[in-house]
Amino acid sequence: MQRQMPALSFMLLLLAIVALFSLSGNVLYQAGIFYDSPGGNPLHKIHPSFYLLLLSLASWTLYQGGVAQLYYLFTVRSHFLLFAAALCLLLHDVVLGRPLSSAIVSYVSAALFVLLLKALSPARLQQLKLLLLVLLSANALVGIYEYAGGGLIAPLVLTDAASGEVIDTSEWGQIRSAGLLGHPLISTMLSGFYLVCYVARALFARVSLSESVTALLLLTALPLFGGRGSILAAVIVIVLLLLLKALQSMQRRVLTQRALLYLLLSLVLLPLLSYLAYSIGLLEPVLSRLEDDQGSASTRLIAIELMLDTSWLNLLLGDIDRSLSGKVLLFGSRYGIEIGWIALLLTYGAVLSGLLLYALYCCLQQLYQRLSPLLLFAWLYAFIAWSSGTGISGKTIMLSAALVMTVLLFCDLTAKTPAKNQSSSML
Repeated sequence: MQRQMPALSFMLLLLAIVALFSLSGNVLYQAGIFYDSPGGNPLHKIHPSFYLLLLSLASWTLYQGGVAQLYYLFTVRSHFLLFAAALCLLLHDVVLGRPLSSAIVSYVSAALFVLLLKALSPARLQQLKLLLLVLLSANALVGIYEYAGGGLIAPLVLTDAASGEVIDTSEWGQIRSAGLLGHPLISTMLSGFYLVCYVARALFARVSLSESVTALLLLTALPLFGGRGSILAAVIVIVLLLLLKALQSMQRRVLTQRALLYLLLSLVLLPLLSYLAYSIGLLEPVLSRLEDDQGSASTRLIAIELMLDTSWLNLLLGDIDRSLSGKVLLFGSRYGIEIGWIALLLTYGAVLSGLLLYALYCCLQQLYQRLSPLLLFAWLYAFIAWSSGTGISGKTIMLSAALVMTVLLFCDLTAKTPAKNQSSSML
């Protein structure tokens, strides 16, 4: 069936992407919306991007043939599986009486973003790609501004464990930037995700000037966000990409001018840039976390202890006896469960977690075939980064953001593109 998203639906989807990458819980709190803090209307607990996605879908039904087109989109196997998995996690929360916002924000939104983005024409995807570059650049610029100013543009919203009241952090100052995304770890992870995508394209396809400018800004802001796990994951995957490029050149027994340029830049400029960043203090947030992580590492050890102390039935079906929150307090975890896959397993169980991961695999497999094999490197990075942080567990936009970035950053690499064929032969 020929699909063409109406202009109104497209504009609402565009606004949903803007909201996803700019409206953090801290920003919403400043506007009187208690999205990630105690109190407020229950409807405020759901991210505004989800409401814009619903409006985009609803507006499409007003056009002739819109219902049939949406039906077709929902019945595509990869779309259906991801949406069904999200609904199963949502039903799990309903049965156990947990807040529904977590599954809606983390998983249902992700399924809807993929469904709508894959209905767009290449021209509209290119428009959204430029918007994404602007949003990511703005996040980096805000992070640089926050570090230079010594405080966040929207102070962190923290809650006192004893009283449940919000703590005023406006006068604290902040050595780690948070950016528009509102949290150092989210900004680090998504910045690293973009940089891996950029390096993959630069080595095996092509990049534009705007993509290069965005990469430079994100590379500057990355250490200011200070997420150690995500930064290490980015370094690992980028080194892997460089090794694969070198292996490809050796197999062809020819070193192209482009490959030679990248090699010289790596050997000469990168050490100089690293020293410059260290000398002007840009690496201070990362180094301070290595010196004293304020209990973050011990929290990860506690996550493993929690899993070992959980019954096989709960590991299989999730937190069916509703004991998880009590165990987290009992074990003294300051930041919850900071290993994403363990948090997902303990919350939803192996059955539903496996269904979600299988649905995500099918979705990525379809994108792999439609866009580019290079996206595998970005998701290898995501898997490593989410293994050291909260990842896609809990109420987070990271799954939606990663899927949006995947579609938009690789949307111009189709099966008919010569550069794509070159990268396919490499992989």
